[in-house]
Amino acid sequence: MLLLGIDEGTTGVKAALFDERLRPVREARREKTNSHPRPGWVEQDGEEVLAAVVEAVAELLRDAPQEVVACGLDHQGESVLAWDAQTGAPLSPIVVWQDKRSQEVLDRLADHEDEIRELSGLPFDPYFSAAKLVWLLEHEEPVQRAREAGTLRMGTVDSFLCDRLGAGFATDASTASRTQLHALGRPGFDARLGELFGVPLDVLPEVRDTVGELGVLRHESWPVELRLCGQVVDQQAALAGAGCVVPGRVKATYGTGVFVLGHTGEEVPHPAGGLLPTVAWRIGGRTEYAVDGGVFAAGAMLEWMCRELGVAERPAALAELARAVDDSAGARVLPALAGVGAPWWRPD
Repeated sequence: MLLLGIDEGTTGVKAALFDERLRPVREARREKTNSHPRPGWVEQDGEEVLAAVVEAVAELLRDAPQEVVACGLDHQGESVLAWDAQTGAPLSPIVVWQDKRSQEVLDRLADHEDEIRELSGLPFDPYFSAAKLVWLLEHEEPVQRAREAGTLRMGTVDSFLCDRLGAGFATDASTASRTQLHALGRPGFDARLGELFGVPLDVLPEVRDTVGELGVLRHESWPVELRLCGQVVDQQAALAGAGCVVPGRVKATYGTGVFVLGHTGEEVPHPAGGLLPTVAWRIGGRTEYAVDGGVFAAGAMLEWMCRELGVAERPAALAELARAVDDSAGARVLPALAGVGAPWWRPD
């Protein structure tokens, strides 16, 4: 008996098989392309991301030594796109969580900032999904045409993947809480937040539990269908994976960014100290919460130093350079390539 995990991350897709004791058996990885068409913009191609998931999973299923009985999907959180309900074709690029183009939307909504913060629990920052969705509605003609035709779907990357792979047009409660269209302590997307932002809720996915019988993933290149039993934001997946399933336990995950999450239990946490209140997961209709502090550039900063400054050929070589000196001679670096996250929340 094997379990399959799919990690749709910012820079790549990784699929991994585990045995019944959760010991790793095998993994496959596919890289993704991040494009930067303008300063502050970060995009991905939806079809490329879907293909990366399909290929990584196909590689594992071809040689799986035992039956794969269930799978789970985690994803990069706040990144969004639009697609056609009839064809499944993307109508926009994926606007990645690091992207800052939607600051113009937030500037227009400044008079409603306090109400949006109060309802969503989230700071007024282009990091979150709602303003990105508004930008797509206002600037992408294919999105506008699909809206007029009644064939528009919009959502985070997990909902796109589930829709295209047969598990339904749906997301989970942890993801909804990252959109700024979800009112903490209430189910689903919030009508008032949708009204304030100008996002029609009828184009958004169903919000369901994080764990359960969530549908079946299938593709013509896969030898078997996969029971989807978990769907969650990557950082909340890491919270559970690190064993932080009771209040007071905290994890830090280092990747493209650094994200520190602490489990707070079943009470809705109040924003404090620049930390984000967020849904950790919803299981059997019962919601548990966490607080989140994010640094937006960690591994991304190392890659930038190699690519743009030519400091080293690859990020791993930076450690060798660091060991070659006793100190930094007073130099400091603020990793603000995508703005500054917790606790300051400065997108500029």
